[in-house]
Amino acid sequence: MKYHNILIINNGLTGGGIERASTTMANCFAKMGHKVTIVALYKNKHFYELHNSVKFIEPDFLRADNNKIFYLFKMISYVRCQIKLIKPDTILSYGEWTNPFIIFANLGLGYPIYISDRMSPELKLSKYHNLLRRLLYKKANGIIAQTEYSKETIQKKTRAKNITVIPNAVNIIERISIPKENIIVSVGRLAPEKGHKYLIEAFAKLALNDWKLSLIGDGSEKTMLKDLVLKLGISDKVKFYGHLKDFQKHLSEAKIFVMPSLQEGFPNALLEAMSVPLPCISTRYFNGESEIIIDGVNGLLVRPANANELSEAIAKLINNENLRNKFMNEAVKVKDLYSLEKISYRYYEYITSSL
Repeated sequence: MKYHNILIINNGLTGGGIERASTTMANCFAKMGHKVTIVALYKNKHFYELHNSVKFIEPDFLRADNNKIFYLFKMISYVRCQIKLIKPDTILSYGEWTNPFIIFANLGLGYPIYISDRMSPELKLSKYHNLLRRLLYKKANGIIAQTEYSKETIQKKTRAKNITVIPNAVNIIERISIPKENIIVSVGRLAPEKGHKYLIEAFAKLALNDWKLSLIGDGSEKTMLKDLVLKLGISDKVKFYGHLKDFQKHLSEAKIFVMPSLQEGFPNALLEAMSVPLPCISTRYFNGESEIIIDGVNGLLVRPANANELSEAIAKLINNENLRNKFMNEAVKVKDLYSLEKISYRYYEYITSSL
């Protein structure tokens, strides 16, 4: 294998899906023996850890000190300067909010650039942002979508044709040998699009005396959700754990995992739960479908924002241990289907295909 100088551009090392995916890929490339640099677009707290050979660069200016337009121009100049200094063999940029500007920063420099869109394909962007994507995405050497539906949506919105589908790799969580408890667990940012409101309402409808709900994550809706739990009279049954780096114990002791999202790009938390394995319930988080869960085969699917349907699905799993076991036996197959080794190699092959 020829070793390459790979530049990855992301938001930083703070805790988020884009940051997790990009740092995971950086670490994989480094372990393969490649020279890897991450250029962060924002100066934030460091949550994710990097391989000791990965070089990390972040700006010396803060978003909070600049208005949006001024920061954008500073960011483009900063990225262009770093590209010139690093002289990468190939560039991999993460995130549809910033990908158009990274392509713009590379114009005229001639370095191969590949972009990865991460959010829900149904995410509504501004007319200005959609125009930039339509103008600039065609200039990328390649675009990585996480699902076939995402690919179709990107093609429709940008008219770009140079798109391939590579799903996220699963961050395998091995189950700790501890007793199982009557716990339903959910992992995700406490934000409106994650749908925790409907999970809490569904859990309350069941009026379960011997089951508890664990919510792992933090975000803008935390106070509202805690107020909802209090209003529904289930404060003694619902626990908020906040943002955790390691939640292996919580997934190991739980009996059911629920992902109540209204929209998703490609849900890492769902894959992780399936790898434990846990029997999972997921919403049909885009276009009425999910490319991970096959309803009734390796889990259950419900409509998003529907507490009644979610409540019924939870009850179905609580009352049927055989069904839970069946789903667990099928769910664990994600370990092979979405293995980090397979996915990272597909990424590497794609972003070096023009070299």
